[in-house]
Amino acid sequence: MSAKGDWRVSLAGECMVCRPFSMHDEPEFLAVWDLLKDADVAYGHLEMNFGTLEELKWPARGQGIGSFMMSEPEVAQDLRWAGFDIMSNAHNHSFDFGAEGLVSTRRHMKEAGIAVAGTGTDLERASEPAFVEKKKGRVSLVAASSGNQHFMWANYPKGGLMARPGVNPQRLTFEFRVDPQTMANLKDFAKKLNIVKPPKHGPEGAFGFLIPGAQQWGDPECFVEGERCEIISKCDPRDLERNLRSVEEARCMSDLVIVAHHFSVADGPRGDTPPRFVEEFARAMIDGGADIYVGHGWHRTLGIEIYKGKPIIYGIGNFWANSEFLQRVPYDSYDAWGHDMDRLNTLHPALHPLHPGLDSSNETWWGSCLLKAEMKNNTLAKLYLHPVELGRESTREAQLHRRTGSGEHPLTEGRPMLARGEDAVRILTRYQKLSKAYGTTIDIRDGVGVIDLT
Repeated sequence: MSAKGDWRVSLAGECMVCRPFSMHDEPEFLAVWDLLKDADVAYGHLEMNFGTLEELKWPARGQGIGSFMMSEPEVAQDLRWAGFDIMSNAHNHSFDFGAEGLVSTRRHMKEAGIAVAGTGTDLERASEPAFVEKKKGRVSLVAASSGNQHFMWANYPKGGLMARPGVNPQRLTFEFRVDPQTMANLKDFAKKLNIVKPPKHGPEGAFGFLIPGAQQWGDPECFVEGERCEIISKCDPRDLERNLRSVEEARCMSDLVIVAHHFSVADGPRGDTPPRFVEEFARAMIDGGADIYVGHGWHRTLGIEIYKGKPIIYGIGNFWANSEFLQRVPYDSYDAWGHDMDRLNTLHPALHPLHPGLDSSNETWWGSCLLKAEMKNNTLAKLYLHPVELGRESTREAQLHRRTGSGEHPLTEGRPMLARGEDAVRILTRYQKLSKAYGTTIDIRDGVGVIDLT
């Protein structure tokens, strides 16, 4: 019998899954689930909602280029067949179909026997840990999301009004530090347009302006004079405190604590390093009692840091890419992607483009790793990285090798299969390179990445 605090944990990335899959039996496909199940507990990030048309009303989000994530409930049953025990469902699509879609997703996941965390009918339920009982002990998950719009945040009841369902937010603030000449130019620009407005946050002497199209959202951008130009993101302290309370609850009531964090914002363009506020949040969660931090949201792999003996996976990447097969595509998507709205009755969900990440070549969208953590006394001993591919190579050209359909625009099949050969090496080499910046060494052994701290 293994000692208390010894765990084998499977960690899978972003599951944009909308097609049933349990009927498939390719060896490279079944091997993924053998790896996932060969653990004491299996985690994944659910970047999807589940519901029938009878349960839903209308798309709540309206704006934006992003897909409207909604699939048939039977897919949740296949996720349980695959071996998932506990999943995060706080992300920028959690409120795509409003409160009805959020509630139906939680319902169908519960019916499938998978615990979920990160959303709820009020802020307390959205913030609370999810628990799953395993033979080895009790596992908890706290999940939060950064970058959502205001109406997607769960809140508390007040003034006789019901609480708003939504996600557990970890909000953030941005400060734009600029050199003296740039500051002078900004002030001149804002004065001439008559858009000067002091920011609500930031140090004394901060300057702000508010672009007219953003007036409804309130706080202007905060500019601070410094020696050079840089963007500084910070965690909202109230959200950070609330999420730390959830981690404390989880630590006291379970034997292994996982924190999942979805972030769809960046300090500028999305690059190969996480924003500052993400590093702040991840380390605060470990300091507060979490055993594993898993970050996702950019649909790309980022580096791994070992912080106080605990793994911080800053970007776990895509594990499933089915969003090209969403059938419930609302009016707003066709409009946002520039289709001819005068021909609305002729538009259909197989048209291109309709989904981000799939309209151009992308070396990071189609490959990631299934991670297997071995914890000793709740401290990381080894971490194995098993590369998976989703139907295209992990190169800039993203060469297609598994397709569904025969339309003019090729649709990528999107299921995870074990990657082999050069594709596997590319996926692992990226993890290896980006983790080195955190002092983390990843060895590549027979097509598998290994972090060995023993």
